[in-house]
Amino acid sequence: MKLYELEPEVAGGFGENTVFSNLNEVEQKMGRSTITHLNYEFSGWLGDELLETTPCFIVTMSLANNIEKSDLKGYKFEDVEISTNDEFKELYPMITLPEFKRIIPQGTVVVNSEVFHNWSGDDFCISNNFILIVSERALNILKKHKLVYCDVREINGY
Repeated sequence: MKLYELEPEVAGGFGENTVFSNLNEVEQKMGRSTITHLNYEFSGWLGDELLETTPCFIVTMSLANNIEKSDLKGYKFEDVEISTNDEFKELYPMITLPEFKRIIPQGTVVVNSEVFHNWSGDDFCISNNFILIVSERALNILKKHKLVYCDVREINGY
């Protein structure tokens, strides 16, 4: 079985309305951020339909709809608040952003170098290094959409 490690385009970051549920732990470097409300603030955008700001991922509604129509498992969608910063407004005055959804991988997998183990069997996973890992079935759906700037690396199980 093959899985794929994805490193999507980063077109922005956390906007001021992002809500962290464990901010004290994050500030004390005792934990990884848990986001209960994501405000993705665009500073640029090259057009890919899967984007990230670690540890969060967003997809266009078109891609979300195709994922929902499939029999893929291991994900949930949530609303995401989209905003743009001054740099985006200056560089892309004519661009109207599409609607996005936050995709939250529910599966887990441990990845060491280019080998995985302890895979939950889900099509969408988050690795021990907080990297998005997808099955070949999921990758085939993603490839039907624009992912020009998304790095894809094959990883194998043992």
